[in-house]
Parts: sequence; C-alpha cells; structure tokens
Amino acid sequence: MLSFERMQRADLLSCANLAARAFGDYEYFSIYVEDDRKRQRFLRALLRSEFRSNQNNATFITAKKDGVLTAVAMLCAPDYKKPSDGQYLRSGYLAAMFHGGVRNVSAWNEMEKQASAPCHALGENTWYLSLLTVDPAYAGQGIGSGILRDCLIPYVRQQGGSALCLFTNSQRNRLFYQKNGFTEFHAQQFSYNGMQIGSWSYHMKL
Repeated sequence: MLSFERMQRADLLSCANLAARAFGDYEYFSIYVEDDRKRQRFLRALLRSEFRSNQNNATFITAKKDGVLTAVAMLCAPDYKKPSDGQYLRSGYLAAMFHGGVRNVSAWNEMEKQASAPCHALGENTWYLSLLTVDPAYAGQGIGSGILRDCLIPYVRQQGGSALCLFTNSQRNRLFYQKNGFTEFHAQQFSYNGMQIGSWSYHMKL
C-alpha cells in the first residue's frame, strides 16, 4: 500500500540518495558527466545540495510502500524563489562541481536553465514539477503514476493551482507523462561534447 507525506527532515539524505540512484543513467546527466563513478558522486553531492537549499522553498513529497521510501517529488509553487548562489554553496554545491568538473557542471547548469524556461514562462498560477523519481528497485510498479494521480495533482489543485508543468529529456519519460494526461507544448535540442539531448516540456490543466 502506498502512503504519501511531506518529506521529513530526517529523510532528506535518504531522499536525495534515492534520486541520485534513479538519475544514474539519465541522459539529463550522463552526457555531461560520462564516467559512471564520477557521475554517481556528482549526483549525490548535487541532489543533497538541491534538497538542503530548497527544503524551505519548495514542497517535497515522498511515497512509501509498506513504510519503505520508494519515491520523492519536488514541487515549486508559482511564487517559488530559487536559492541564492550562497545558499547552494553552503549546502554542498562545491562538492558537486568537484566531482562533476567545473566545465561540465557549468554546461549542465546552462542547459537546465534553458530547458526549464518554457515552463517558467507559463501563467502565474502554474506549478512546476521540478523532480519526480522512483527508486530503481521499485520501478515498473505504478508508483510514479500513483504519486502523480493520488497525491501531486490533488495537492496542487487544493493549493489553488490551475496547471502543472515539467520538462523531461527522456523518451521513456515522455511516454510516462503522456500516459498520465500531460500535453507536450515545447521541444528543443541541446548538444555537448558532440552528443545530442532532447528536451520536451509538458503541462496539464487542472
């Protein structure tokens, strides 16, 4: 049985580590940090920094199956303010740059900024799904669809949101969001070190 709740402070590192495992071979990161070991260290540092610096800015929601952490999502309200560079640095971002490489991480940051821009340009009552990850050990069990359908979408509606948006760089995830009722509204391509990556933006009216 799945249960949902706001992320507890004691679960922050476990949630960040879960997200790092889930993103291990995701194109969004793999073309920027190609070495598997370096990428895992980079992801752990990056996501710990992201979770720490945003714990009071965004809404983190977890899914647990029979009490075991299986998924985590990060929702940003329309009035969300990105943490300052200082907040990120105090939350461990330097370790991410060390493990990923300054040039790689800078290029990834620029890609992420451009990839998320179409979502941030939507209406002022639109919420942004910054992150949704399922522990790889629980993939294929309907947990991602469950947290979307039974928790995230109802939560945004309860908060008065009129739409939910996100972007993805994965063909598999495109199918997942289409299956769950999202509509693609923007597509673009990025290149790095001779490799290409697509980026697709989705939204759902609520």
